[in-house]
Amino acid sequence: MKMNLRLFLCLTALLTTSQATAQEAIEWKLSESGRLFDTADAYRSREHRPDEVSLVMLANDIRFKKDRVTQHIRELWYYPTTRDVENHGDHSIYFNEKMEKLTLLSAASIDKHGVVTSLTPSSAQVLDTDNYRSFSDSKEVVLTIPGLSDGSLTVLEYQIDRDLSKQEADWSEIFYSQRNYPITTFELSVQWPAKHKLHWSSSSHNVECEGSSNRMRCSGSNIPAFEGDSNIYWRDHIDQIAIGELQNWQQVIDTSNAAMHQALKDTSGAKTLLDRILPGTETTDEKISRIHEFVARDIRYVSMSELGHAITPHSIASVIKNRYGDCKDKSMLLAALLRHIGIHPYLTLIASDRTSPNVLSIPTMRYFDHVVVCFDRLGIQYCLDATDQDTNWQYTPSWIQNKVALPLKPAQMPTIINNSRYRWQMDISTQIKFNSEGGQTEHQERHYHGEYASSMRGLLLNKTAKGQTEWLTAQYQNEVSTYAEPSFDIPDLNAMTADLAVYSDAVLRPFLNTNTELTYEENDAWLKNELEIMKLSNKQFSEHFPGLKVRSEFLYDTNKIWKITNTPAILNFEHDFGTMHRQVFLKPDGKLLLTTELAIPEQTVRPDQIESFNAFLNLLKRESLIQFEGKLSQKVQKTEV
Repeated sequence: MKMNLRLFLCLTALLTTSQATAQEAIEWKLSESGRLFDTADAYRSREHRPDEVSLVMLANDIRFKKDRVTQHIRELWYYPTTRDVENHGDHSIYFNEKMEKLTLLSAASIDKHGVVTSLTPSSAQVLDTDNYRSFSDSKEVVLTIPGLSDGSLTVLEYQIDRDLSKQEADWSEIFYSQRNYPITTFELSVQWPAKHKLHWSSSSHNVECEGSSNRMRCSGSNIPAFEGDSNIYWRDHIDQIAIGELQNWQQVIDTSNAAMHQALKDTSGAKTLLDRILPGTETTDEKISRIHEFVARDIRYVSMSELGHAITPHSIASVIKNRYGDCKDKSMLLAALLRHIGIHPYLTLIASDRTSPNVLSIPTMRYFDHVVVCFDRLGIQYCLDATDQDTNWQYTPSWIQNKVALPLKPAQMPTIINNSRYRWQMDISTQIKFNSEGGQTEHQERHYHGEYASSMRGLLLNKTAKGQTEWLTAQYQNEVSTYAEPSFDIPDLNAMTADLAVYSDAVLRPFLNTNTELTYEENDAWLKNELEIMKLSNKQFSEHFPGLKVRSEFLYDTNKIWKITNTPAILNFEHDFGTMHRQVFLKPDGKLLLTTELAIPEQTVRPDQIESFNAFLNLLKRESLIQFEGKLSQKVQKTEV
């Protein structure tokens, strides 16, 4: 769908098998007996069991001992049908091989007859979960549980032992007391030495928690499955319990800054680099643009969150020499180069999977997975993503807008990074000339602005020249007309400018009778398309609308075949959601000019407003239809006689 155009910049998991080193951090001590198996056997013998996949038990016992912390996790799953087994029979465990050891204690199935089948260690897959633009070094262990059939249970028990002396950031954990499945029994216990102060918070409605000076316990039963929605970030809404060792957000800021600024210990090569990339620039804006483009495009992105560099970047000198780095490496290089031209940047942490600062219930680095470079200039805040190869520096990349952010400046709290008032902006100019055969010639210019220009640029640059033409042709024929094979011109496609133009020329084969009076109708195609793909779909949660602004101009030339008599209606729609205005001009030379301006600003729409909001979009789409009539000109009539 065309909505992918909006979403393609979002984080994409790059999963690659990395069995060798990770297997060294995994120990197998598989057992087919114990309390969890007894619980599973008793559950199997129940007369009444649920008719949906259920998490029968989810228990986590966490204990601190000197510089280590151990989690003991027990899970018991029930699958009523073979379809449930097909869809949910695999399980994943996440751990950091550089500072954690994973011990598998049980990974088995119990079928409805009581037969136990354990997983073979060699069948486990270890995947790298590093996300593009994020700093993490976790592994995913995928367990394909054997022997499952309808009425079976999965028994999963394991320990994760973490060496606290190896971690760079604070220790914290976030536990989700809801899942996509109902939970019969939930248990959480955390115990720590009295001298090791921990702080916790719970937003769970189905779990009761209690704590003392060195312990906290939570328990719940018969917890319903989390009911999500079409367009939400589930971490903003799901019940959760958080525990960590920091007391305030200033500690997060100080820890992050201390780690990030390790990159400045060796900045050799920075001045030489600037001397090489800045010639030809005069203004500060030009220098910012050149620096940002170089770091974004000429410093290759490589995930480098290995031990000691989870939040600590590599030195500026090494990044310049190697010409690669991850998001924090590239951000520190960008910040360092900007300082050389008199800009005063600061780093900002991004939680790319959260949009609600209020849900960050404890201060911790754990929430954040990305970093960008921000600065204030002439009263405007700019945030530059050093990993974004397509967005002009004057615009905040679309994929981090509306996300939770923590500026690494004194006395800051989690907030929302700047949203554009209109994230998706485009202007369209269409000139249509009718011909004597009943066809048309059309020249069209589409101008995408800001984030939309970036989105289109990235989409097109990821294709070959042939692929670009094929995609643009399919898009045109899907939205405008199947009566033509247009040609396209995209000047300066590769430039990281604030705008992107797409020019097209088309000859539409005949579809009108030039010997009769004219009754003409067509959609304002690109405006209609935007209104269609921007509909909201949530049912129970508020939904964020990112903002849409479209200016569309049509110039019709009947080529003196017809004289236009009835013109389209002038439109003036004003609503709390947005506006649409259309002006109509019948020029002295007989040409018809229509100008339509649509503006729906960024806003959050409540669940009880979504139906009305979509009805508003439908109304605008319906009324944007272009209709006019004309009578045959005297010249044509005389020719017929």
